[in-house]
Amino acid sequence: MRSDVHGAGPDQGGYMTTTSAPAPVATTHQGPLPGRRIVVGLAVVYLLFFVAMMATGADRSADEDPAKLIADYDVSDTANYAITYGAVIAAAVVTFLGGALRSLLVARTRRWTADVAALGFVVMGLTLVTFAITSLSLHHAVDIGDTTVVRALNIIDTTNFPLAMFGMAVAMIGVGVTALAEKALAPWLCWASIVLGVMAPLGPLGFAPFMLFPIWALLVACLVRLPEA
Repeated sequence: MRSDVHGAGPDQGGYMTTTSAPAPVATTHQGPLPGRRIVVGLAVVYLLFFVAMMATGADRSADEDPAKLIADYDVSDTANYAITYGAVIAAAVVTFLGGALRSLLVARTRRWTADVAALGFVVMGLTLVTFAITSLSLHHAVDIGDTTVVRALNIIDTTNFPLAMFGMAVAMIGVGVTALAEKALAPWLCWASIVLGVMAPLGPLGFAPFMLFPIWALLVACLVRLPEA
């Protein structure tokens, strides 16, 4: 007699045979996915906040004379707080956008590069928060009038771009590679994403991806292929 763990039955020779149940197939629960309206809406909101921040930001150099900076500084407390809170809101929006795009990119096949891309969006959000922190600190230092502190904070405020380089490189390359493999975006946009991501940490070349990042995010949101219903 031959036996197994699962159910048994007689075969033609009178022996007891066993039949093994098929191995369970691992399934991944897929919850509701964001629609086109959500991802595009998030991208548009982020673009509007980015334009506002660029329009209200001051163009200073790291070696700015602190005494002259204090004398010329004309940002009110209300305006400074509005800029700060706006940057935090933009950071939250870009983080949600990254999560939404990741969920669409992995709707068919899970790829680790999509997770990396989502982390890049989180870093971009943290970058905006650090911009807000240094700007707010500089504002208070100007109120105090301590030129030494103003000089130090101005240097930090004007040289904290490497975090943005890192975030852009991770987000853009991650989206480009994932979408290229999954055919979730047009090939030209996939390769453009990869090229911009490679440019991000290359010194002055990184300013081009930085300025294009909100427009790129909006293009991705508009053109990413949604999973079939």
